[in-house]
Amino acid sequence: MYLSRIYIQDFRILKDIELRFQPPVGKSAQHNGNVVNVVAGVNGCGKTTLLDAIFMAICDPHPFIKNENSYFEVDGASRFDKQNYHTWYEQTHKLNSENQNNTDYHDVPRILYLPSQQNFSYSAVAKLKLSYVFAQKIDTSQILGNAEFFIKEYVLAHERESSLSDPKARTKEAVDKFNAHFCDAQLLTKLVDLSKADFNTPVFSNATGDLVNINALSDGEKQLYARVIALMMLEPRNSIILIDEPEIALHPAWQQKIMQIYASIGENNQFIVVTHSPQVIRSVPYQNRIILHKNNDERKIAAVYMDSPPTGIDINSILSEIMGAEKIPADLLSLYRQYRSYVENKQEQTPEAEAIKQQILAQESEQSEFMQEMGFLIDLRAIS
Repeated sequence: MYLSRIYIQDFRILKDIELRFQPPVGKSAQHNGNVVNVVAGVNGCGKTTLLDAIFMAICDPHPFIKNENSYFEVDGASRFDKQNYHTWYEQTHKLNSENQNNTDYHDVPRILYLPSQQNFSYSAVAKLKLSYVFAQKIDTSQILGNAEFFIKEYVLAHERESSLSDPKARTKEAVDKFNAHFCDAQLLTKLVDLSKADFNTPVFSNATGDLVNINALSDGEKQLYARVIALMMLEPRNSIILIDEPEIALHPAWQQKIMQIYASIGENNQFIVVTHSPQVIRSVPYQNRIILHKNNDERKIAAVYMDSPPTGIDINSILSEIMGAEKIPADLLSLYRQYRSYVENKQEQTPEAEAIKQQILAQESEQSEFMQEMGFLIDLRAIS
């Protein structure tokens, strides 16, 4: 199952807007079939509202399909609106009921929603319930405890399957297999063992080499482990996965890798991700980027698609072209203009020019692009 497009006539800030999405590419020997769609834009343009609309439209039609015109399409063919939605809705819930006690439900489509996670409160979990649910919004109140329990079960299960005779070697093999899921993120923290004295609680080694539990990790590490593991537990296939701001609390280096980690989970899934992160945006092909744009003249949000490559994939280009942010802060740009005027008028040695220069150097070095350009102009003038 995947979302082809959705038309929203009137849902919160989103009015009279149609969006289309890239479908999964199909599983092959070289690819797990997953696809990532990234939705970006300035603050207040309805990114999270879009995820809510998609989730509500597919799992609960009443708040979303409240008029004749709103609709969504799945699998590029089946269109659902107010008239024909309920038949499909009843069929999916019948499927849900039939799979409640079925252990072989992993190929059955579902829609999963990982909401934005600002902070983490720890609560120990003694048992996981992973029965099939068609539409599931991940419960953030137990996400850290669930992750801890899943890690323990992951390691113990792989120990049982191992053919190694040495118990320590079996544990190391299982731990290494778990850490391999996160190797691309280049984390300084790694799982090292299960605490036999503390009911097999996972033990991590942090950046300073100390041994800690999952609750003692940094916010970024909690974010990475807990939310990624929430998907690993569910083993989604042929599903729609909505993720709100996967970059929260993550170092920029991790933000570059986070969607690669998510996209390695399951098979033939369609990810729809909203983000403020230039690193997340540039981690997907330009065809998979959707920009929500505020049209001030019509006072509505519009969807803009990148039908050609951007002028650059550097952070400044993404910030200006996609996020609507200035490449250079306005106050620094004003200082640039003032100092350039002094240089062009051969007045760079005046006290006024020197004062402007020192304000610039308080924010960047003598080797910055602007200061090198000014030095070149001064040198060029001297030899001309």
